[in-house]
Amino acid sequence: MCLLIHSDDCQGFRKCLDSLVRGITADRAALGATIQTINLTVPESAVDYEDEKQSGETLNVLLPHLPNLRKLTAFYVGVDEWPVSKLMLLPNPAKLTSLTLNIVHDYPSFLAFLRACPFLEYLAIDMVQVKNGETPDVIPPDMIPCLRGVYCDSDFLYLCVLAGRRIEHINVVGCDISWTIRNGADLDAIAGPMALARSLSVLGQMYLQCTLREDVISPYSHLEFLAVAICDKITIGDVHMMGERWSKKLRYIYLQCGGCIPDHDAVAEVLFAAMASLAILDIEIKRKSGSKSVFPRCSRYFRGSPMEKDTAINFVFPSCDDFQDPMWVDSVEDLVEHRLKGIAGEPPLKVS
Repeated sequence: MCLLIHSDDCQGFRKCLDSLVRGITADRAALGATIQTINLTVPESAVDYEDEKQSGETLNVLLPHLPNLRKLTAFYVGVDEWPVSKLMLLPNPAKLTSLTLNIVHDYPSFLAFLRACPFLEYLAIDMVQVKNGETPDVIPPDMIPCLRGVYCDSDFLYLCVLAGRRIEHINVVGCDISWTIRNGADLDAIAGPMALARSLSVLGQMYLQCTLREDVISPYSHLEFLAVAICDKITIGDVHMMGERWSKKLRYIYLQCGGCIPDHDAVAEVLFAAMASLAILDIEIKRKSGSKSVFPRCSRYFRGSPMEKDTAINFVFPSCDDFQDPMWVDSVEDLVEHRLKGIAGEPPLKVS
């Protein structure tokens, strides 16, 4: 059974959670044993301290009744009143395969919990807070050895998680991910894992030169799916350099630009010529006219002769922030109906 508890306000969230707990505890654990996925989400803008506190207390009652839980998402549930150590209330953390948290502020307790999760495959963390700005301890490869998908900031990825692993699907949050690579990361330790990744989504407007650096995207030499947002202008010469430096195994590229691209069609021709495996290219131009936002120009290109183009779509930036039903794309055909299913989340919307 999969349970999704989502509300636009904390009080609504708490009422749903309280009702769920009453039902499970009154059923002598039979209902709790059927629950394998639970998503507890409150929008950040709606978080209220007292509601956080009560929701955290209620969650303490709920977790011990979920012996077969495999996927847990908890967003904005009692940051202060519900420490990460409470995760150990789960009767069988070894069954957990997916964990999504908005914040980790007790890192030692978090590591202790991960040691009890040998089959964890997906880990998503918006923020890791440590004392005095210190770098969190490395998560050794023999801890959560099955990990193959992450969502986190660049510091946590390159300094704590990536080394010694085979992570297929990476979402990294940040505008200048190259800073961490150049300042503190063990390049020898992360080079191999970067080369093994299949999909990379960079959530944050990056400078063009950062995307073209030989130590940022180029080391991901076996990427099949790439989503990147660039904040400045892209020239055809820049696109030629992308074709030279980015993975030759790419089958899908999502390219968002905050500046401008002079000729979408020319960009597509260059990338399709440089990457024999590329099947679909999405280009989205985010523009502003003065203080007003202009509806983005969106183009989707399909490899073909002649090259096909579709502009009657809206894009959703591909990110793997929904781990509740992770279905990574194994064939290009999946992209047509469900673009980056499990990574993008929603299929494209047709515009009439």
